[in-house]
Amino acid sequence: MFELEDDDASGREKCYTTIARLPLLIDPKQITTKRSPFSTILKQPFTHTAEVTLPSDVYATIESSLDSKLQKLSYARLSMTLSSLFEGDFFNTYIKAGNILMISEGRSGLDNVYTLKDGILRLELGKEGFERTGLEGKPVRTGGKKHAKERYLIEINLRLPSMLHGKKGFQRIEWAFKNVLSQPVSWLFFDLETESAGVSADDLSLKGNDPEIISCEPVRTIHENVYTPSFSDLKVTEGASTPDLRDLCGEISEWLSMVSLGSQRVSRDDELDSYLCRYEAPGIGETQGSNLVTLRWHGFIPQKWIMQLFITIFRETAPRIAGPQPWFAVSASALGRNAREGKDGYSIMALPPSRFSSAEGSTSDGENVMAKDTRHSICWEFVGASVL
Repeated sequence: MFELEDDDASGREKCYTTIARLPLLIDPKQITTKRSPFSTILKQPFTHTAEVTLPSDVYATIESSLDSKLQKLSYARLSMTLSSLFEGDFFNTYIKAGNILMISEGRSGLDNVYTLKDGILRLELGKEGFERTGLEGKPVRTGGKKHAKERYLIEINLRLPSMLHGKKGFQRIEWAFKNVLSQPVSWLFFDLETESAGVSADDLSLKGNDPEIISCEPVRTIHENVYTPSFSDLKVTEGASTPDLRDLCGEISEWLSMVSLGSQRVSRDDELDSYLCRYEAPGIGETQGSNLVTLRWHGFIPQKWIMQLFITIFRETAPRIAGPQPWFAVSASALGRNAREGKDGYSIMALPPSRFSSAEGSTSDGENVMAKDTRHSICWEFVGASVL
């Protein structure tokens, strides 16, 4: 056999797995920011692909509700200079009073990359450009080799009271944007305001920036006769960590990825010789062939929308509505990740309710109902190697 050399890049790739108990009720207005899986969703502001996988019979039950309750997605592609952010209507409407997400073109670690989130403008620049601006910043690690040029990060909170035209510090920023960082770049734009669907086609504040309005519609894929584990037989405990459980979580993550790719290896109709491929679906309960549905959104997707997606499906797949095995999985791929050890994205699987035995449970009927409805989630956070 060939001897495979160690790959330093793949050695830096990690997957952090968290098992957590999901609340019986989730209030969209009071979402915890410290518990998994909600903390994972909120930590990734920019996403280019979101995907949901669930059984086809469960999807048939919630399809109409999902279409009516889930916000329609649209975003804009703009061509703007940094100084355009400070122009009258745009600055006052979107930055001072509103709440928007923006990310520029470019590759982190190589090009100048700009992002705007929660009113904070982040500029990743090369050493020469950073020194010419005269703005305060800090060096950042990149994925380059030792001889690569140093990179710097500048953060500007545009919502501070001092960030007004005529103020001394603000004039310094305006000078740097007009004289140093003056090249127009392409941006992706999303409006996070509650009444907005991302961007409006008749938005006058964007007219001067040649906006291209892009709708983000889901693509539905049906996977027929897939080897599917009985996830209701999976016994998990919050905070548990055993070698067998870690291996099983890894197998489930691999299975979800193969379903997403449409691999024939998870199909019951697969006729490939086992000598060539020894893959088997996770051995959880009785593995059966079932039809699965995948919904995929591709574009500029904010964390707020993905949170709404997760909560909506969680509510609509309650055991009393969707049947005995209402599991689903949500995955998201990161956009504009850091050059070194950037987060690639995550996958979250909401398991069916834990099986409950009255002999082992509580005595009151109310507690029995709560125990039957208890659901857990498995969250995988993927951290990649250098982009370079």
